[in-house]
Amino acid sequence: MKAAETTYRTVLTIAPDHADAYLNLGAILCETDRRAEAAELYDGALRRLPDVPLLHFNRAVALEDLGRLDEAIRSYEHCLDLDPSIGDAHFNVGRLYDHLGHRREAIRHFSAYRRLQK
Repeated sequence: MKAAETTYRTVLTIAPDHADAYLNLGAILCETDRRAEAAELYDGALRRLPDVPLLHFNRAVALEDLGRLDEAIRSYEHCLDLDPSIGDAHFNVGRLYDHLGHRREAIRHFSAYRRLQK
C-alpha cells in the first residue's frame, strides 16, 4: 500500500490534474484510517478539478466518516448536481438526511436511487 501511495503522489507531482490519482490516493488514505488527510487531498483536488463528480463523492465519504455530516451532504449534493446518475450518492445522502430527520429529502434521494437500480 505504501508503494502505491508513493506512486500516486509522484503522479500528482508530474500531472496535478490527474483525477484518478487523487481518487486512488484518497481511497488509500481512507483505507489506512487517514480520513482527515484524504478530505484535505480531495479539497485540493477540487480546487483544480471542480467538475469531477467522483471527487465530490469520495470527499463526502471521507467527511461522513469524520462525522462532518453537513459538509458530507453538501459534497454528495454537489456530486449529484454534476451527475445525477450516481446511485450510491443518492443512497448515501438519503441515509444522512434520514439520520438527521429530514424525511422529505431522504425519500427524494431513496426514490432516485431505486429508479437508477432498475
